[in-house]
This record gives sequence, C-alpha cells and structure tokens, in this order.
Amino acid sequence: MIKVEKHLADMGGGFTINTYIVTDAETGETAVVDPALPEESLMEKLQGKNIKYVLLTHGHFDHICGVKMVKDGTGAKVVIHKDDEIMLHDADKCEFTVNCQGHEFPEVDADILTEDGTELMLGNTKFTVMHTPGHSMGGVCYLFKEDSVMFSGDTLFRLCAGRTDLYGGNGRQELRSLAKIGELEGNYKVYPGHEEETTLDFERENNRYMRTRFRRK
Repeated sequence: MIKVEKHLADMGGGFTINTYIVTDAETGETAVVDPALPEESLMEKLQGKNIKYVLLTHGHFDHICGVKMVKDGTGAKVVIHKDDEIMLHDADKCEFTVNCQGHEFPEVDADILTEDGTELMLGNTKFTVMHTPGHSMGGVCYLFKEDSVMFSGDTLFRLCAGRTDLYGGNGRQELRSLAKIGELEGNYKVYPGHEEETTLDFERENNRYMRTRFRRK
C-alpha cells in the first residue's frame, strides 16, 4: 500500500508541474516522482523521510530541474528510461536552454536505467516501468498495480495527451502508447505531470485520444 502526496511546482506564468512524493506505508521508503524545481519547500517535505528513488517519467527540463538537489540532499537513486538519459546531460535536448536562459543547467547522473517491464521495489511495494514513448523517446508510466495507481508523466492527462513536437517526440508513438495504457486491465488512479488527477476509466470514455477505441459499448 502506498501513500501519495502532491507538491505543486510553479514556474511562473500559470505554468505548474506536479511533483509526487510516494511512500510505502509499511516501511516508510519513499520515492519522489519528477522533482521539477530545486525548491526548499520540497526539501522540507522530504525531511525525515527515507528517500530511496527519484523516479523520472521523462527528461524534459520542467520535470528534472530539482533532481540534483534531491539526489545531493537525500542520496536517492535517480531512475530514468535509457532513451531519455541523455537529457540529464544535454541542456538543449531537454529544452532547458530555450526556457531557462540565464540559469545554470543542473546536470545530474542517472543511477538506474530502465526499459519496458523493469520492476523495482519501494519498501514492500513492487512497481513496474511501462515504456510509453511519444512525448519523448524514453517517456514512461510507473504502475503500482496492487494500488491501481499510475504516474503518467506527460503521456496522459485528464482529457488530453502530451505534445509531440519537442526533441524525441513522435505522434504515432504517442497514440500507440495511449492504446497500450488503455489496454491495461482494470481501472487506475492516474497522476499526470500537469493539472489534475483522473482515472483510466474516465479517460477511456472521454479522452478524445482514447475514446474511439476504448469507449464502452
């Protein structure tokens, strides 16, 4: 069983990113999903917690700028799909150069490179990496199947899906990834990279990128 806390990172101009703090209820081991900004307010929330992982859904700048601070401050292992690892070292490919002029790029090394189907343990809870390219080459969803919880990054949003015009984006791959998500058994609580939470059943029924295939008869 996991507990999920959302930390909202504000980049200004109404642009916000969801960072999630995920804790195994039995052991207290904790993961931070997509630490967007190097914020003291985030580090205060992590104080006293046993931070095992930084889980990255993909490598774009707005999801990785807080990774170095969390890693340096907690010793957590940085987890990212192998196809997006380059973005942790390339300010152009991750869109940092364009969007964060005048700031130093917080380059950081990955500790665990994943692929589709990689399984990891957070305390007593197993979770699975689902490769969902399209928004980026190495985009993933993290599936906590026993809890029916999904962290979808920028692959799936409430009533929408991730853009595909940035480095590594591919529209056809995005649609295939959404179909792959839609084919999962059962319903999931979906925690996306931006905006509000949703459920997989709701998206199957109402999301225009999914409903044609998955709308219930």
